[in-house]
Amino acid sequence: MAKRDIHWVVRLNWRNRSLFFALAFVALGTHLHARDAGPGAWCALALLFLAYPHAVYWRAARAPHPLRAEMHNLLVDGALLMAWAVSWGLPLWPSYMLFVGLCLNLMIFLGQRGLLQVVGTMSAGGLAAALLLGFDFQPGTTPLTTALCMAALTLYLLVFARDGYGRGVALVESRRRMREQLDEITRLQARLREQTRQDPLTGLANRRHLDEALPQALVDCHRLARPLTVVMIDIDHFKRINDAHGHLAGDAMIRELARRLSRLVEGHGLACRYGGEEFLLLLPGRGIEPALRLARDFGREVAALDMNFDGQRLQATVSCGISEYPTHASEPRGLVRAADQALYAAKLQGRNRVCVALDEAPFALPAD
Repeated sequence: MAKRDIHWVVRLNWRNRSLFFALAFVALGTHLHARDAGPGAWCALALLFLAYPHAVYWRAARAPHPLRAEMHNLLVDGALLMAWAVSWGLPLWPSYMLFVGLCLNLMIFLGQRGLLQVVGTMSAGGLAAALLLGFDFQPGTTPLTTALCMAALTLYLLVFARDGYGRGVALVESRRRMREQLDEITRLQARLREQTRQDPLTGLANRRHLDEALPQALVDCHRLARPLTVVMIDIDHFKRINDAHGHLAGDAMIRELARRLSRLVEGHGLACRYGGEEFLLLLPGRGIEPALRLARDFGREVAALDMNFDGQRLQATVSCGISEYPTHASEPRGLVRAADQALYAAKLQGRNRVCVALDEAPFALPAD
C-alpha cells in the first residue's frame, strides 16, 4: 500500500508513537538498569517500546477501517503501558510520562471522551497486571531516570506543540485560499449572470434582462402612479447594409446605434437589443410626449449619421413605435405588443418616422 493512501491520522500516530516510545525506551532503560533487570525484562521493554509501534501501524494501515483501528490502537497503548508500569511498581516519573503522553494522543482526536477512555483502559491494564503479577509499590527512580523522563516528556510536548502550530498555520492558509477561491467564484458567477443578461455584440441589455426588468418597472410605476413608455426601434432596410457592405459593416452600425441609445437613456431608463436590428427602450416615469421627443431626436441623429467603416460610407434611418402604460396596456406583453404594432405602422407608412400606438397621426421624420 502506498504511503499516501494510508489515512493521515494513522501516519501521524505512527510517527508520534514511534518517537514517544523510543524516548520512553531510553528513559525506562535506565530504570531497568538501576533495578538490575534480567534479559526477559529487557526483551519485553524492547518489544513494547521499539517493535510494538510498527506492528500496530501495520495493523491499522491494512484494516478495512484504518481510522477506527487506530483509535483502538491508542486504547491498547494505554492498557499495555499501564500494565508495564504496574509490573515495575508504578515508578512515579515513568508512570507520569506515560500517562501524559497517552492522554495527549487520545484527547487530540477524541476530546474529553478520549481522556475518560484512556483512564479506563489504563486502569484495566494496571488491574490485570496486578492480578497476574502481583503489585509492589516502588515509586522511586534514580536522578538519571527522572531527568530522562522529564527530558523525554518535554521533547515530546515540544514536538506536539510544533505540529499543532504547523497545522494551525496550514489551516489559516487553507481558509485564506478558500476565501480567495470563493471570492473568485462569486465574481465569476456575477460576471456570468451579467453575461446572460447582456447582449454580446452591443453590451446592451438582452431579452432576458428585459423580461426581468419590465414587470418590475410596471409594478414600481403602478405603485408610484407614474407612466411608463416603451419605444421599439428598427433600422430601416438593414438588409441592404449587409448586402452592400457585408455583415461586419452591419454589426458596426448596430454597435454605433447601441452606443448612442445607451448614452441617450443613461440613468433614466434601459436600452435593450430586442433582436437582430431591433432595439427597445424602457422609460419609467416618462409619458408619451417626452418619449416622442426622445425618439424624434434619435431618429434625426441617425439620419444625419455619416459613418465610415473600412473606407465605406454607411448611412441609415430608423422607425420607432411607442406605447404607454397605462394608456395602451397594463401588462408587459401587451405593452411590448402595442409598441411593436406602432412600429409596424411606421414601417407601412414609409419608414423613417415615429408612430404612437393607436395614434392616427404619426410623426414623420425628415430625411435631412
